[in-house]
Amino acid sequence: MTRQNTFITPLDHERLITFSGAENRKFLQGQLTCDVNILTEGASVLGACCNPKGRVIANFRALAIGEDLVITLPANQSAHLCEHLKKYAAFFRTVTITQSDNSSQWQRIGICGPEAATIVAKLTGIDAPAANETQRWSQGLIVAVDNQRFELWLESAQAYTDTWQMLNQQATVGTSADWQFVDIINGIAWITKETREQWIPQHLNWQALDGISFKKGCYTGQEIVARMKYLGKLKSHLYRFSTPMTETLPTVGTAILNSAGNKSGDIVAVAADQEQRIELLAVVRKQDVEAGNLTLDGGSPLIVEPLPYSLDE
Repeated sequence: MTRQNTFITPLDHERLITFSGAENRKFLQGQLTCDVNILTEGASVLGACCNPKGRVIANFRALAIGEDLVITLPANQSAHLCEHLKKYAAFFRTVTITQSDNSSQWQRIGICGPEAATIVAKLTGIDAPAANETQRWSQGLIVAVDNQRFELWLESAQAYTDTWQMLNQQATVGTSADWQFVDIINGIAWITKETREQWIPQHLNWQALDGISFKKGCYTGQEIVARMKYLGKLKSHLYRFSTPMTETLPTVGTAILNSAGNKSGDIVAVAADQEQRIELLAVVRKQDVEAGNLTLDGGSPLIVEPLPYSLDE
């Protein structure tokens, strides 16, 4: 398989957290960077949860399903974020926080590639939704990540099995690593256990991906995030790089060195493609990127690759 083909994969590298109860929006509005008060069913939005210093504890995609608010995030972040938020939820008696995996209420399949929208329309009998929109269908939900990536949320094990069998006739079977590779190409970096509380949302380009509302009012860490937008000057942010394949794949947290051999930043996400090349996202100082000659700690040269969004605010 090449990642230019349309592929399907179980989204078992992620978990869901559901926030139920009459005060769920009021509670989350004071904790998250995104504006949940204007999040309606039929839409999704990126967001983050920060500590009081504005450092990202976790980032996620959020959507409304009925009266519930649901977020998806890396599996090793789910329990930690739940424990963090439960400390604040204690003041909202109606709020219930539930985490689940890909075998619980929603069983999820990702479909990605140039034929993804056509396949989704043929499968469901409705046009595939546009990026960041969601659509109900007879077996569950369609969540559009972008115009070539869709998540199918199935409401039963039988629906999952039937849907998988039909998709398997029209697309190649991939892996969660393939899905995560596309995240890297698209400049989407997910905080994991190894990178909690290292960066503010702007370091991850979250403002360019509409993951921060600067109009919603106060939330934990908001003062730091807003100060950077209106009074600060961001010296480092997320860049995409490629490098020739090495004997071992570099890990999250591996240092990026500038032309003088000094540390300029760290890897946030990394994956290998099928062309003997490594793709990675790293938070690096802007002046070092502009100067060029960046390398991995270990000597491999880095090539700056384009991002599909503008960093102009």
